[in-house]
Amino acid sequence: MTAERRIRTLNPMDELSRAADLFALGELPDRDLTMIAAEALARGLDSPALIELACLHRDDDREASELFRAAVNELGLLDIASWSEREVSVRLGRATRHAAALLNDEGDPVEHLRVIDAELFSLANRFEPEVPELVSLADDFSQMSMCLEQGYSDAAQIWDDVRRGCRNLLAGSPYEPVYERVDLSSYRATAPEPPVRPKSTLRARIAALFRG
Repeated sequence: MTAERRIRTLNPMDELSRAADLFALGELPDRDLTMIAAEALARGLDSPALIELACLHRDDDREASELFRAAVNELGLLDIASWSEREVSVRLGRATRHAAALLNDEGDPVEHLRVIDAELFSLANRFEPEVPELVSLADDFSQMSMCLEQGYSDAAQIWDDVRRGCRNLLAGSPYEPVYERVDLSSYRATAPEPPVRPKSTLRARIAALFRG
């Protein structure tokens, strides 16, 4: 089933908003945008860019992405400059939904962990906008996922840690990590001071040289 068919169960504006979410994540192929625009027009939405997008041939997708951004902007769903923030919001929302489902024992916990790990990794490694407060928690989820996949440590303990991480994620910013970090800022690596020869001994050696 293509992406545009998966989002046809909502009202027209919600459908387009859902399409914008997928588009922000890079999960909506450009070739599907013309059909989404045509569906939106057929269900009552209207904007110049939406009409132009719907009139494109399905295989002529060179301008489709720009027209889709313009249509979303014209319909008041999202400013053109806000796509990066939209991606952050969608990825974080997806991660928190899977965290809540894992804590409620809904569905496959392994799949929930996979999605949480993937979304937090993407968020923690963004350049614009950066999400530095998620870096430590994202690292912890990656570590926990690796431990479970490789069979390291005690699996029951790791799953307890995963649940703790989910609770920390759902608690929101500042997103407490699962594992404590060692603060090395208070430790200064200083080179040892060279030994100081007592002055009296040094004078005695110099005097002995002159006497010799």
